[in-house]
Parts: sequence; structure tokens; C-alpha cells
Amino acid sequence: MSASDRAAPALPGEGVDHIAPAAPWHAALDTAVELAAGRCPDEDVDRLRELRDHVRERLELGDGITVAALAGGTGVGKSALANRLAGAEVVVEGVRRPTTDHPVAITSSLDAPTRRLLDWLAIDDRREVPGALPDGLVLVDLPDHDSVAELHRTTSQRLAARVDVLVVVVDPVKYARADLHEGALASLRAHTEVVTVVLNRCDELEADDVGRLREDLAGRLEADGLGAAVVHLTSAATGEGIPALADHLADLAREHQAVVARLAADAAVVAEDVLTRTPTLPVTPVAVPPLVEAAIDAADGHRVVAAAELEQRAAARQATRSPLARLVLAPVKFAARFGRGLGFGAGAADTSDRQATARTHETLARRLADEVDLASTVGHSYAGLDRAVEQAAGQAAPQVVAAVGSVADEITAERRRWWSAMAGARGLAEATAVVGFAWLVLLRAIAWLGLPEPTPPQLTDQLSWPAALLLAGLAVRVLLGLVTRALLRVAGRRVRSRTTRRLRERLTQVVTDHLVAPYDTEVAATSALRAALATLVSGRRAP
Repeated sequence: MSASDRAAPALPGEGVDHIAPAAPWHAALDTAVELAAGRCPDEDVDRLRELRDHVRERLELGDGITVAALAGGTGVGKSALANRLAGAEVVVEGVRRPTTDHPVAITSSLDAPTRRLLDWLAIDDRREVPGALPDGLVLVDLPDHDSVAELHRTTSQRLAARVDVLVVVVDPVKYARADLHEGALASLRAHTEVVTVVLNRCDELEADDVGRLREDLAGRLEADGLGAAVVHLTSAATGEGIPALADHLADLAREHQAVVARLAADAAVVAEDVLTRTPTLPVTPVAVPPLVEAAIDAADGHRVVAAAELEQRAAARQATRSPLARLVLAPVKFAARFGRGLGFGAGAADTSDRQATARTHETLARRLADEVDLASTVGHSYAGLDRAVEQAAGQAAPQVVAAVGSVADEITAERRRWWSAMAGARGLAEATAVVGFAWLVLLRAIAWLGLPEPTPPQLTDQLSWPAALLLAGLAVRVLLGLVTRALLRVAGRRVRSRTTRRLRERLTQVVTDHLVAPYDTEVAATSALRAALATLVSGRRAP
């Protein structure tokens, strides 16, 4: 069972003598946890959630009690220092071998808030020494961080990550060890406000060596990123420097700032690491027209446009046909209707629709990815945008097909007044030609039968009226046909233009709502995530 399971954190104001004030980075942490899922690697999401739970649990316990832990290696005098600060022999001291095999908490009063806090820290060994420490201060003697016992090391590391103030105790022998500066201290560079370094056993040094070691230690701390950490020189054997260290810890407890400062530093460390793997997405608006063209291509929108033009031309040709032409084409139309009645030429629509949907999905997703120029990007965090694009394309595909289908369903021929006039003119021209042709045939038939041949009236010396009627009718018929064809081409282009415009308007709405909006939402969410992480990073420096 974890410490958080054993503990029953008080609700705000219940058994807590001082409530931690809210800070801007608290809301930023909630925002980061909410937005990180699906946009950051799973391990980063888990770290942010664990951090949020840790912060909430500690803040619910209030900041009226400050827990300061003495951490260090074997033989540096942590236990002796704890006894000096407590003013009594509370823990067993060792000279060169570890004597602290478990954490020991020292406090002046084991009241309810203190018990709750120690339950949360999972510290069972609690020593109550009335008047030994300032009110609101709990001193913890940790096991050695370099102990040969793994349990000692893990316990020390666990509590060092959870206490409010960390007092790192070193001695003239171990203060420069690489495992200290490259390990424990290196991980605390963001926690300067809550880290105190104590150079103990100074009584074993010559007076000249004390200053030299202090300068050397300060330089090493500066290299570790802890140049602003408070440094105290003490001697647990003689008591030198103990009052100053005690006053420093009392000030931290009285100011009630250490709890929030420690949590802010923890949040900054995690956020800074997560931020390095969170991309800065492009904020340039996605160009809608190319996406609309991609949607038209993917959903066979050009076929709809062509169908509208063909429908208009077919209706116009039908309306401008002369009675003679309609009579000639009647058998063809009858055969076509008969064939459709038998089911010829049908049955491929469903397959075509399914193929169009699949093509739309694939093309739109690829086109959107190309537009945001993700081809050259790397990193797990872009998976969030890829996921959003893929989902948006999948949801937009049926909408695109439906929009194209609605335009196709609205295709109707727009009748024009000149159609009837043209049909009448063409019929008159054909009738004229037929009259002239029939007249000539009649004259030839009379001559063939040997009957008295009548003399046809002459239009000119070289042209009779029957021939004139035939030639004039044919010429006018051909001319009207050419004019009709030209007018139909113009009308077809206009219908194509109107249909294309209507199709683009509908698809623009679909693309904007179902593709661009989700993309913009994802970019905004990632930007908000980065802003929240940046707030956490800067939170440790906030006043």
C-alpha cells in the first residue's frame, strides 16, 4: 500500500492550520495534464499526472508545516546535526558507519496536521520533543544516500523527492565527490530556494582551510547550478554554526513559502523536460481553396459538373429539335426506354459511392498533411496532429460525398425562351426544304410518267421556285444548327461555371467545419499546452 493510500489527506480547512495559497502555475498544471494526453509520449503524460496528484495531495495538507530533511552520505554527521538542532539526544549517532537505517522525524508537537503529513510521507518513527524545534517545523533524519543497503538508498531518494526543504550535509572529505555533484545535487538545480548545503565537521579543519574549502564548495555548487543555495558551516561536535542553521530553518518554517516553492520547482523540472518534446506547430492559417480542389477531385466532383453541363445541353437539344427530327429519333428513344426497363446500364452506383468515400478520406488526409508541411518534422508530439488530421478526414469524407451528391441531385435543365423559337425556326426551314424537295420530285415523277410536264415558276432565269425553296430551306437549317450549337456551348459553360461555384461553396463549408476547424483546434490545443508548460517552467521564478 502506498503512502497516499495509507494517508487520509484533510480537506482544505479540515485539521490544517494554514492553507497553501493558489498560484497561477496550479491551473497551468491542470491544463497541461488535460492537454498532454494524445499529444505527448505516454511516459510524459504519466509524469504530469503523477506530478499533479503529488501537488494536490501536498497542498491539501497545507503549508503550515515545513518538513526539512537532513540528507547526506555515510559519516557526515547527519544524526549528530539533528540532535544539535533538537537540543537533545534524539537519534543514535555514528562515527563512520551508518546508524540511521530508516527515516526519523523530530517535531515539537505531534498534532493532527503533523500526523497527517507524516502519514503522507510514510514516516513511522516519530520523536516528539516539546520545545525542541520552532512551531511548524519537522526535522527528518534520512538514511545515507550512499548506503550499501538498497532499501536505505531508495528510502532516502523517495523522501528527498517529497520533503519541502532538503538540507544536504557534507564534510571536508566527501564534499567534492563526483557522485554527489553529478547525482543528487545535479538533479536539484531547479530547487535552489529549498536547498541548503551544510559543510559539517569544520572543527577538524585548520582556520585557513575552512575558507578555502568554503570557496571550493561554492564554486562546485555554482557549476551544479546551485550557486544561489544557502551554505552553512557547522560542527556538530562543538556546536559551531548550529544557531545560524537553526535560525535559517526557523525562518523557512515561519514564512510558509517552502512548500509551494518546492512544488513549483518540481513542476518546473518536469515541465521543462516535457516541453523539449512538445512541438511548436505552425500558426499560419490552412489554405482552404487547395483543400476544396482536393475534395472535388477525391469525390468526383468534376463528373457532377460535367453531368450538369450535359444535362443542360441534352435538354436544350431536345427542346430545339424540329418536329421532323423528333419523328426520326422517336424509335431510338423508345429503344432506350425499353432497355432501361430491362435493367441495362444500372447497378454500379453503390460501388462508385464507396470508392468515392475511400478516395475522399485518403486524399483529404494526405492533402491536409501536405498543406501544413509536416513532411520534414519529427518527434512523438506530432502524432497528436496526425491523429487529429486523420480523424477529421474520416469525419469529413461522408460530408464531402453528401455535399457533392446534393449538388448532383439539384441538377436540372434551365429552360430558355429562345429554345421554342429556335425549334420553330428550324421546323420552318425544314418544312420549306421539304416543300421544295417534294415539288421537284413531283415534277420528275410527271416527266417519268410521260404526262404533260408543267413549267415550274422561276425565281430567276437560272433558278426555279422548287429548287430555291429546297436550297433556302437546307441553308437556313444548317445555319440555324450552327447557331444552336454555338448557343448551347455558351449555355453549357455558364451551367458548368454555376455548378462549379455552387459545389465549391458547399465544399468550402464542409472543409472549413470538418477539416480546418479540427486542425486549428489541435494547433490551439498544442499551443495552449506549450504555454501551460512554459508557465510551469517560469513558476519557480514567480514572486
